[in-house]
Amino acid sequence: MPEIDNYKDLKNKYLGKRILVIGDLMVDEYITGEVRRISPEAPVPVLNFAKKTREAGGAANVAKNLASLGAKVYIGGICAKDEAGLWLREHLCKSDISTDCIFEEENRPTILKTRFATNGQQLLRMDDEKTDCIILKSQLAILNFLKRKIKDIDAVLLSDYRKGVLLDEMFIKNIISYCNKNNVIVSVDSKSKKIECFAGCTFVKPNNFELEEAVGVKIVDDESFNNAGKQYLFRSSANALVVTRGAKGISIFRADEKRKDFEAKAQQIYDVTGAGDTVISIITLSLAAGFSLEDSVKLSNYGASVVISKVGTYSLNADELVGRINEDKD
Repeated sequence: MPEIDNYKDLKNKYLGKRILVIGDLMVDEYITGEVRRISPEAPVPVLNFAKKTREAGGAANVAKNLASLGAKVYIGGICAKDEAGLWLREHLCKSDISTDCIFEEENRPTILKTRFATNGQQLLRMDDEKTDCIILKSQLAILNFLKRKIKDIDAVLLSDYRKGVLLDEMFIKNIISYCNKNNVIVSVDSKSKKIECFAGCTFVKPNNFELEEAVGVKIVDDESFNNAGKQYLFRSSANALVVTRGAKGISIFRADEKRKDFEAKAQQIYDVTGAGDTVISIITLSLAAGFSLEDSVKLSNYGASVVISKVGTYSLNADELVGRINEDKD
Protein backbone atom coordinates (compact mmCIF):
# COMPACT_ATOMS: atom_id res chain seq x y z
CA MET A 1 0.00 0.00 0.00
CA PRO A 2 1.45 3.44 -0.92
CA GLU A 3 2.52 5.74 1.91
CA ILE A 4 0.21 8.52 2.98
CA ASP A 5 1.95 11.74 1.95
CA ASN A 6 2.89 14.21 4.68
CA TYR A 7 0.74 12.63 7.39
CA LYS A 8 3.14 13.89 10.10
CA ASP A 9 2.00 17.45 9.33
CA LEU A 10 -1.64 16.34 9.57
CA LYS A 11 -2.55 18.56 12.52
CA ASN A 12 -1.47 21.75 10.74
CA LYS A 13 -3.10 20.66 7.48
CA TYR A 14 -6.45 20.12 9.26
CA LEU A 15 -6.28 23.18 11.50
CA GLY A 16 -8.79 25.86 10.57
CA LYS A 17 -10.25 24.16 7.50
CA ARG A 18 -13.82 25.40 7.26
CA ILE A 19 -16.58 22.81 7.05
CA LEU A 20 -20.35 23.31 6.99
CA VAL A 21 -22.29 20.25 8.16
CA ILE A 22 -25.95 20.15 7.11
CA GLY A 23 -28.20 17.40 8.40
CA ASP A 24 -30.29 15.85 11.14
CA LEU A 25 -29.34 17.09 14.61
CA MET A 26 -30.02 14.72 17.49
CA VAL A 27 -29.45 14.30 21.20
CA ASP A 28 -28.52 10.84 22.47
CA GLU A 29 -29.61 10.43 26.08
CA TYR A 30 -28.62 7.54 28.36
CA ILE A 31 -30.52 6.62 31.54
CA THR A 32 -28.55 4.02 33.49
CA GLY A 33 -29.13 2.20 36.73
CA GLU A 34 -29.53 -1.20 38.34
CA VAL A 35 -32.23 -3.80 37.89
CA ARG A 36 -33.04 -5.79 41.03
CA ARG A 37 -36.59 -6.94 40.46
CA ILE A 38 -39.47 -7.36 38.05
CA SER A 39 -42.38 -4.96 38.32
CA PRO A 40 -45.50 -6.32 40.08
CA GLU A 41 -47.58 -4.28 37.61
CA ALA A 42 -46.30 -5.94 34.44
CA PRO A 43 -43.57 -8.46 33.46
CA VAL A 44 -40.93 -5.74 32.97
CA PRO A 45 -37.72 -4.94 34.85
CA VAL A 46 -37.65 -2.03 37.30
CA LEU A 47 -34.66 0.24 36.62
CA ASN A 48 -33.35 1.99 39.73
CA PHE A 49 -32.07 5.30 38.37
CA ALA A 50 -28.35 6.04 38.80
CA LYS A 51 -27.47 8.74 36.27
CA LYS A 52 -28.42 10.52 33.05
CA THR A 53 -25.88 11.49 30.39
CA ARG A 54 -26.22 13.14 27.00
CA GLU A 55 -24.18 13.21 23.82
CA ALA A 56 -24.50 15.01 20.48
CA GLY A 57 -25.94 12.62 17.89
CA GLY A 58 -26.54 12.44 14.15
CA ALA A 59 -25.10 15.37 12.21
CA ALA A 60 -24.14 17.00 15.51
CA ASN A 61 -21.77 14.10 16.20
CA VAL A 62 -20.22 14.56 12.74
CA ALA A 63 -19.65 18.23 13.57
CA LYS A 64 -17.99 17.30 16.85
CA ASN A 65 -15.68 14.87 15.03
CA LEU A 66 -14.58 17.62 12.67
CA ALA A 67 -14.06 20.16 15.43
CA SER A 68 -12.01 17.67 17.47
CA LEU A 69 -9.74 17.15 14.44
CA GLY A 70 -9.08 20.90 14.24
CA ALA A 71 -11.60 22.15 11.69
CA LYS A 72 -13.63 25.34 12.02
CA VAL A 73 -17.16 23.97 11.90
CA TYR A 74 -20.55 25.46 11.10
CA ILE A 75 -23.63 23.31 11.58
CA GLY A 76 -26.99 23.63 9.84
CA GLY A 77 -30.25 21.94 10.68
CA ILE A 78 -33.39 22.12 12.77
CA CYS A 79 -33.42 22.20 16.57
CA ALA A 80 -36.14 23.45 18.90
CA LYS A 81 -35.54 25.61 21.95
CA ASP A 82 -36.86 22.86 24.18
CA GLU A 83 -34.75 21.42 26.99
CA ALA A 84 -32.86 18.99 24.76
CA GLY A 85 -32.34 21.65 22.10
CA LEU A 86 -30.97 24.21 24.53
CA TRP A 87 -28.57 21.57 25.87
CA LEU A 88 -27.42 20.73 22.34
CA ARG A 89 -26.82 24.35 21.36
CA GLU A 90 -24.76 24.94 24.50
CA HIS A 91 -22.85 21.69 24.02
CA LEU A 92 -21.99 22.56 20.41
CA CYS A 93 -20.91 26.10 21.35
CA LYS A 94 -18.57 24.69 24.01
CA SER A 95 -16.97 22.64 21.21
CA ASP A 96 -16.43 25.88 19.21
CA ILE A 97 -19.03 24.87 16.62
CA SER A 98 -21.03 27.73 15.10
CA THR A 99 -24.79 27.29 15.58
CA ASP A 100 -25.80 30.28 13.41
CA CYS A 101 -27.30 27.93 10.78
CA ILE A 102 -29.59 26.13 13.26
CA PHE A 103 -33.26 27.07 12.86
CA GLU A 104 -36.57 26.21 14.53
CA GLU A 105 -39.89 24.96 13.25
CA GLU A 106 -43.19 25.21 15.07
CA ASN A 107 -44.31 21.90 16.64
CA ARG A 108 -41.04 20.19 15.70
CA PRO A 109 -39.15 19.00 18.79
CA THR A 110 -35.42 18.45 19.01
CA ILE A 111 -34.80 14.80 18.09
CA LEU A 112 -34.17 13.00 21.36
CA LYS A 113 -33.28 9.32 21.61
CA THR A 114 -33.41 8.07 25.20
CA ARG A 115 -31.83 4.72 26.01
CA PHE A 116 -32.49 2.92 29.29
CA ALA A 117 -29.70 0.52 30.21
CA THR A 118 -28.17 -1.54 33.01
CA ASN A 119 -24.70 -3.09 33.14
CA GLY A 120 -24.08 -2.10 29.53
CA GLN A 121 -27.27 -3.80 28.30
CA GLN A 122 -29.99 -1.70 26.73
CA LEU A 123 -33.49 -2.35 28.05
CA LEU A 124 -35.48 0.13 25.98
CA ARG A 125 -35.05 3.04 23.56
CA MET A 126 -37.59 5.85 23.43
CA ASP A 127 -37.55 8.26 20.45
CA ASP A 128 -39.10 11.73 20.52
CA GLU A 129 -38.97 12.96 16.93
CA LYS A 130 -40.84 14.33 13.96
CA THR A 131 -39.38 13.00 10.71
CA ASP A 132 -41.40 14.56 7.89
CA CYS A 133 -39.64 16.93 5.50
CA ILE A 134 -38.64 20.32 6.88
CA ILE A 135 -40.64 23.24 5.51
CA LEU A 136 -39.53 25.40 2.57
CA LYS A 137 -38.80 28.36 4.86
CA SER A 138 -36.22 26.27 6.72
CA GLN A 139 -34.65 25.03 3.48
CA LEU A 140 -34.31 28.59 2.21
CA ALA A 141 -32.80 29.74 5.50
CA ILE A 142 -30.10 27.03 5.28
CA LEU A 143 -29.44 27.80 1.58
CA ASN A 144 -29.16 31.52 2.31
CA PHE A 145 -26.64 30.80 5.05
CA LEU A 146 -24.64 28.67 2.61
CA LYS A 147 -24.69 31.46 0.02
CA ARG A 148 -23.55 34.06 2.55
CA LYS A 149 -20.70 31.86 3.78
CA ILE A 150 -19.66 30.09 0.57
CA LYS A 151 -16.42 32.08 0.18
CA ASP A 152 -15.45 31.11 3.74
CA ILE A 153 -16.16 27.38 3.38
CA ASP A 154 -13.81 24.65 2.15
CA ALA A 155 -16.34 21.81 2.19
CA VAL A 156 -20.00 21.03 2.82
CA LEU A 157 -20.90 17.69 4.40
CA LEU A 158 -24.48 16.40 4.10
CA SER A 159 -25.36 14.06 6.97
CA ASP A 160 -28.72 12.45 6.24
CA TYR A 161 -30.32 10.16 8.82
CA ARG A 162 -33.75 10.37 7.10
CA LYS A 163 -35.14 12.54 9.87
CA GLY A 164 -36.39 15.38 7.66
CA VAL A 165 -33.67 17.92 6.93
CA LEU A 166 -32.47 16.30 3.69
CA LEU A 167 -35.64 14.60 2.47
CA ASP A 168 -36.33 17.09 -0.33
CA GLU A 169 -34.36 16.07 -3.43
CA MET A 170 -34.40 19.55 -4.98
CA PHE A 171 -32.97 20.99 -1.76
CA ILE A 172 -30.05 18.57 -2.00
CA LYS A 173 -29.55 19.32 -5.71
CA ASN A 174 -29.48 23.05 -4.97
CA ILE A 175 -26.82 22.61 -2.29
CA ILE A 176 -24.61 20.46 -4.54
CA SER A 177 -25.09 22.78 -7.52
CA TYR A 178 -24.14 25.86 -5.53
CA CYS A 179 -21.07 24.14 -4.10
CA ASN A 180 -19.97 23.03 -7.58
CA LYS A 181 -20.34 26.56 -8.97
CA ASN A 182 -18.04 27.80 -6.21
CA ASN A 183 -15.53 24.92 -6.33
CA VAL A 184 -16.45 23.76 -2.84
CA ILE A 185 -16.11 20.08 -1.88
CA VAL A 186 -19.46 18.47 -1.10
CA SER A 187 -19.68 15.03 0.52
CA VAL A 188 -22.80 12.99 1.23
CA ASP A 189 -23.51 10.41 3.94
CA SER A 190 -27.09 9.31 3.41
CA LYS A 191 -29.44 6.46 4.21
CA SER A 192 -31.65 7.43 1.25
CA LYS A 193 -32.72 5.17 -1.60
CA LYS A 194 -33.35 8.25 -3.78
CA ILE A 195 -29.74 8.57 -4.88
CA GLU A 196 -30.21 10.41 -8.18
CA CYS A 197 -30.16 13.76 -6.38
CA PHE A 198 -26.48 13.26 -5.44
CA ALA A 199 -25.35 14.03 -9.01
CA GLY A 200 -22.14 16.05 -9.07
CA CYS A 201 -21.17 15.60 -5.42
CA THR A 202 -17.49 15.00 -4.69
CA PHE A 203 -18.28 11.63 -3.16
CA VAL A 204 -21.11 9.75 -1.48
CA LYS A 205 -20.52 7.27 1.34
CA PRO A 206 -23.03 4.48 1.97
CA ASN A 207 -22.25 1.40 4.03
CA ASN A 208 -22.79 -2.11 2.67
CA PHE A 209 -26.41 -2.31 3.86
CA GLU A 210 -27.31 1.16 2.51
CA LEU A 211 -25.71 0.21 -0.81
CA GLU A 212 -27.85 -2.95 -1.02
CA GLU A 213 -31.02 -1.05 -0.10
CA ALA A 214 -30.43 1.74 -2.61
CA VAL A 215 -29.87 -0.45 -5.69
CA GLY A 216 -31.79 -3.61 -4.71
CA VAL A 217 -28.81 -5.92 -5.06
CA LYS A 218 -28.06 -8.46 -2.33
CA ILE A 219 -24.32 -8.47 -1.68
CA VAL A 220 -23.15 -12.06 -1.18
CA ASP A 221 -19.73 -12.08 -2.85
CA ASP A 222 -17.18 -9.88 -4.62
CA GLU A 223 -19.05 -9.96 -7.93
CA SER A 224 -22.37 -8.83 -6.44
CA PHE A 225 -20.57 -6.12 -4.44
CA ASN A 226 -18.90 -4.84 -7.60
CA ASN A 227 -22.22 -4.89 -9.45
CA ALA A 228 -24.01 -3.00 -6.67
CA GLY A 229 -21.28 -0.38 -6.47
CA LYS A 230 -21.26 0.25 -10.21
CA GLN A 231 -25.05 0.58 -10.25
CA TYR A 232 -25.02 3.05 -7.35
CA LEU A 233 -22.28 5.16 -8.95
CA PHE A 234 -24.09 5.22 -12.32
CA ARG A 235 -27.49 6.08 -10.89
CA SER A 236 -26.21 8.70 -8.46
CA SER A 237 -23.81 10.36 -10.93
CA ALA A 238 -21.55 11.16 -7.98
CA ASN A 239 -17.91 11.82 -8.84
CA ALA A 240 -16.92 8.94 -6.57
CA LEU A 241 -18.55 6.27 -4.41
CA VAL A 242 -16.92 5.33 -1.10
CA VAL A 243 -18.38 2.21 0.54
CA THR A 244 -17.64 1.34 4.16
CA ARG A 245 -17.57 -2.44 4.58
CA GLY A 246 -16.89 -3.05 8.27
CA ALA A 247 -14.12 -5.58 8.80
CA LYS A 248 -13.48 -5.62 5.03
CA GLY A 249 -12.41 -1.98 5.06
CA ILE A 250 -13.41 0.67 2.53
CA SER A 251 -13.76 0.57 -1.26
CA ILE A 252 -13.71 3.39 -3.83
CA PHE A 253 -15.64 3.26 -7.09
CA ARG A 254 -15.05 5.74 -9.92
CA ALA A 255 -16.42 5.72 -13.45
CA ASP A 256 -14.22 3.84 -15.95
CA GLU A 257 -11.79 2.77 -13.22
CA LYS A 258 -11.17 -0.47 -11.40
CA ARG A 259 -12.46 -0.62 -7.84
CA LYS A 260 -9.88 0.24 -5.17
CA ASP A 261 -9.98 -1.57 -1.82
CA PHE A 262 -8.40 -0.36 1.44
CA GLU A 263 -8.07 -2.76 4.34
CA ALA A 264 -9.48 -2.02 7.79
CA LYS A 265 -6.98 -1.12 10.51
CA ALA A 266 -8.96 -2.30 13.54
CA GLN A 267 -6.98 -3.93 16.36
CA GLN A 268 -9.64 -4.36 19.04
CA ILE A 269 -13.37 -3.77 18.55
CA TYR A 270 -15.36 -2.65 21.58
CA ASP A 271 -18.06 -0.47 20.05
CA VAL A 272 -18.74 0.50 16.40
CA THR A 273 -20.95 3.43 17.46
CA GLY A 274 -20.10 6.53 15.45
CA ALA A 275 -17.49 4.86 13.23
CA GLY A 276 -19.32 5.96 10.06
CA ASP A 277 -19.38 9.56 11.32
CA THR A 278 -15.63 9.37 11.90
CA VAL A 279 -15.00 8.05 8.39
CA ILE A 280 -17.04 10.72 6.57
CA SER A 281 -15.51 13.45 8.76
CA ILE A 282 -11.90 12.42 8.12
CA ILE A 283 -12.35 11.89 4.37
CA THR A 284 -14.08 15.26 3.92
CA LEU A 285 -11.57 17.15 6.06
CA SER A 286 -8.60 15.41 4.41
CA LEU A 287 -9.86 16.36 0.94
CA ALA A 288 -10.23 19.97 2.14
CA ALA A 289 -6.64 19.78 3.42
CA GLY A 290 -5.39 18.74 -0.02
CA PHE A 291 -5.06 14.97 0.31
CA SER A 292 -6.13 12.68 -2.51
CA LEU A 293 -9.30 10.63 -2.07
CA GLU A 294 -7.17 7.48 -1.74
CA ASP A 295 -5.03 8.94 1.05
CA SER A 296 -8.14 10.42 2.71
CA VAL A 297 -9.72 6.95 2.82
CA LYS A 298 -6.54 5.45 4.30
CA LEU A 299 -6.54 8.12 7.00
CA SER A 300 -10.21 7.42 7.76
CA ASN A 301 -9.46 3.72 8.21
CA TYR A 302 -6.88 4.59 10.85
CA GLY A 303 -9.32 6.97 12.52
CA ALA A 304 -12.11 4.38 12.59
CA SER A 305 -9.74 1.88 14.22
CA VAL A 306 -9.26 4.29 17.13
CA VAL A 307 -12.96 5.04 17.55
CA ILE A 308 -14.15 1.42 17.59
CA SER A 309 -11.57 0.60 20.28
CA LYS A 310 -13.47 2.97 22.63
CA VAL A 311 -16.80 2.44 24.36
CA GLY A 312 -19.58 4.80 23.29
CA THR A 313 -19.42 7.82 20.98
CA TYR A 314 -15.87 9.14 20.72
CA SER A 315 -14.28 12.05 18.83
CA LEU A 316 -10.58 11.59 18.14
CA ASN A 317 -8.10 14.40 17.50
CA ALA A 318 -5.34 14.77 14.92
CA ASP A 319 -2.59 13.81 17.40
CA GLU A 320 -4.35 10.50 18.13
CA LEU A 321 -4.74 9.87 14.41
CA VAL A 322 -1.04 10.45 13.74
CA GLY A 323 -0.17 8.29 16.75
CA ARG A 324 -2.28 5.44 15.38
CA ILE A 325 -0.56 5.68 11.97
CA ASN A 326 2.84 5.61 13.66
CA GLU A 327 1.84 2.50 15.64
CA ASP A 328 1.06 0.71 12.41
CA LYS A 329 4.35 1.74 10.82
CA ASP A 330 6.54 0.73 13.78
